[in-house]
Amino acid sequence: MASNLSVNAQGKVTVSPSVTTRHYWRGIMVSNTANFEMDAVYTNNNFTFGAWGGYSFDNTYSEFDFHVGYKFSDHFNIDIWDLFANRDRASIDDYNYLDLDKKTTNHLIDASFNFYFTEQFPLSVSVATMLYGRDLDADGDQNYSTYVEFGYPVKIGGETVSLFAGLNPFENQVYGESFGFVNIGATATRKIKINDNFSLNAWAKVGINPQAETANLILGIGF
Repeated sequence: MASNLSVNAQGKVTVSPSVTTRHYWRGIMVSNTANFEMDAVYTNNNFTFGAWGGYSFDNTYSEFDFHVGYKFSDHFNIDIWDLFANRDRASIDDYNYLDLDKKTTNHLIDASFNFYFTEQFPLSVSVATMLYGRDLDADGDQNYSTYVEFGYPVKIGGETVSLFAGLNPFENQVYGESFGFVNIGATATRKIKINDNFSLNAWAKVGINPQAETANLILGIGF
């Protein structure tokens, strides 16, 4: 269960630790082993600033990201993430965190534009584009890899299940070699009450990548 720490009358900090069986992101199996993950977020009115970290139990994966967001309305918000993860399963310490040269940096700036329709029609649409960093084509130019995801919650047996379908709109080195769906599945969540003051958030996600011809079941618990 996330913990809230008061900062001032207008803002708060939320700390959300979790354990997952794998780290699966936009149809990509980033880490094929159990991971500890944590997100610490400061929220003030419509503005958010956070730091996210993920570390595998067998030390084959590590990631440390900063992210900022702004909510313009109940129907539209933007998020910008600075992704900094290990490559080729090497230690993240092999890369200079302060190296911001596009040709050599390990940073990746990803911006997403997120739309939500109405409570009566709760469709969400997210468009994310990599604007800078290690997403380069063969000529060393920015590839601007883009991912589009549609989400829709449904009630099944009294529980909410979030359906999602993500697609790759054009060929790139991150998501796929052609236009098409790369991430189709559903996420089911449930709150497990331990006592009056403490509960766990458990979830199960099924993710299928038609282009990569892979299917995965990911389980997680949030504290």
